[in-house]
Amino acid sequence: SNDIVEMYRTGGLDAIKSYIEKKLQDKKYWEEYIKNIDVSLGYYEDLDSLLIANKEKKELSVFEVENNSIELVATYKNVIVGANGDKQKEGDLKTPLGIYSITKKFTPKDQFYGPLAFVLSYPNIFDRVRGKDGHGIWIHGSPLDGSPRDSMSKGCIVLDNDTIELLDKVINPKKSLVIVSEAKTPKVNKDEISLILAELFRWKNAWKRSDLKEYLNFYASEFKRFDKMDKKRFAKMKKTIFSRKQSKSIEFKNINISPYPNESGKKLFKIGFYEIYQ
Repeated sequence: SNDIVEMYRTGGLDAIKSYIEKKLQDKKYWEEYIKNIDVSLGYYEDLDSLLIANKEKKELSVFEVENNSIELVATYKNVIVGANGDKQKEGDLKTPLGIYSITKKFTPKDQFYGPLAFVLSYPNIFDRVRGKDGHGIWIHGSPLDGSPRDSMSKGCIVLDNDTIELLDKVINPKKSLVIVSEAKTPKVNKDEISLILAELFRWKNAWKRSDLKEYLNFYASEFKRFDKMDKKRFAKMKKTIFSRKQSKSIEFKNINISPYPNESGKKLFKIGFYEIYQ
């Protein structure tokens, strides 16, 4: 604290801001910051519930995220899911692998879907960039008339009606994420999370300084933006923007980092955050 006071005395607020921004790009800072935080299923600053669907075991586990911990609330058995493998196209009857938010909770008009349903954000940006299509992936209940449930869904996650009503009581849909994996969700370690956080702020710093070379080094050669713009066109656009040397203010908060299940077995993560850009 004395160092910061001296820094302010000799360099003003700009000196303190520069010091803090450098700290946020240091992996050692984040290692210390997350030392007592459970990151085995990801790092979450703005989440109440994490739902993990295991297609192979036909289970849905619900975790509460609170006070730097991730606690198992319930595991629901006998969940009905779609065919094996990752969803690629409309009509393939597969439940997609990935990470999805809940965009809506509603009462279905057709009694076949039970008393209520949660709509998942499939296809997400990553799905669309890879050319996957289809829609209407829900977590929903079972037929209200008591007729037998199908042994396989058309891609949805199907619970019995008592279970979905219990689920409704324990989650806040607006602050929940759903991870759908084939067999098991990849475990995460503190080294990975601290590295990702440091790199996230290095990327932000390069962006703020309009350092085109460093900024573009964060993008893979096969990068595609949400609108499928490739890296070559993206770099050309950013070169034009950065050449203006505009002063920018960029703030990140409410950061969530989740391991992203995929058929290839690659180590992938979804990073979400709230950004204030001026």
